[in-house]
Amino acid sequence: MRRARGAALLFALWAVALLAALLAGLAMSARSESEAARNAYSQARARYAAEAGVARALDGLRDADPARRWAPDGRPYRFNFDGAQIEVRATDTSGQVDLNAATPEVLKNLFLAAGADQLRAQALSDAVQDWRDSDDIPHPNGAEAETYRRAGLAWLPRNGPFRSSDELARVYGMDDALYRKLADSVTVYSGRNFPDEAYAGPLALAASRDGDLAAASRAVAARRARAPLQGDLSANAMQPAGIATQTLLAGFGGLTQEIRSVATLPDGTRSAQDAIIRLTTISGGLRPYTVLGWRDVSDVAEDSGSR
Repeated sequence: MRRARGAALLFALWAVALLAALLAGLAMSARSESEAARNAYSQARARYAAEAGVARALDGLRDADPARRWAPDGRPYRFNFDGAQIEVRATDTSGQVDLNAATPEVLKNLFLAAGADQLRAQALSDAVQDWRDSDDIPHPNGAEAETYRRAGLAWLPRNGPFRSSDELARVYGMDDALYRKLADSVTVYSGRNFPDEAYAGPLALAASRDGDLAAASRAVAARRARAPLQGDLSANAMQPAGIATQTLLAGFGGLTQEIRSVATLPDGTRSAQDAIIRLTTISGGLRPYTVLGWRDVSDVAEDSGSR
């Protein structure tokens, strides 16, 4: 009898232990699912806040009042939206290095400013030219199809214009670290041989000069610290002496803008969105803008220093 009661007690204890383990597992599972749901909610909230930043930038760039209109020279605009801290930078693509139109010297200076030595900068400049030209004759330090094949790469140079700035990552001699430094400073939309210094970030400004990133960074910081000057270039001589020291932004940029919006929630959740927007006329039933590209760039640094 005692043995039967002991066995029953032992069975009951095992049952209680098993039930406790099951309940603990269920509790942990529920907690994990709850945390996952909260994280998904925070990520979605941050993304929508970042998208709201892009919408706010479009409104600012198209503001009819020049005093309120945003300057697309990479300066930060900050505000709150639904509890999130938003930082938005708009950059006119005329201030970036156009991979299809930039001169060989501008390309070389761009790579120098990004940290490449003279030999590598020249080789990359030549490789970019080989990518975009229509022949199979390599530049002195460049790379045509045979070089890509020997390197075991799964792609060949286009032998035509870059279709997007992302293609720079595939140019022979480029690596991920260097490309990340350059990504915000290159475009395929401006058609300019030289970046417009009124809108250029540090890397692009250095490319248009002598490749000196430190000097270009100081110049850009000084420009962004000043209020933008409305009007066109011909009006500069008519401005009062005190206003002549402001940043001159002729017409506040062209038609194509690259907008980066970064949203940060109080819990640290972050989303960064890049949009390439072409502004259009409002009259004639046209849409006020066209989205040329959009990507999630939440894995990049908040301020790479190149914008």
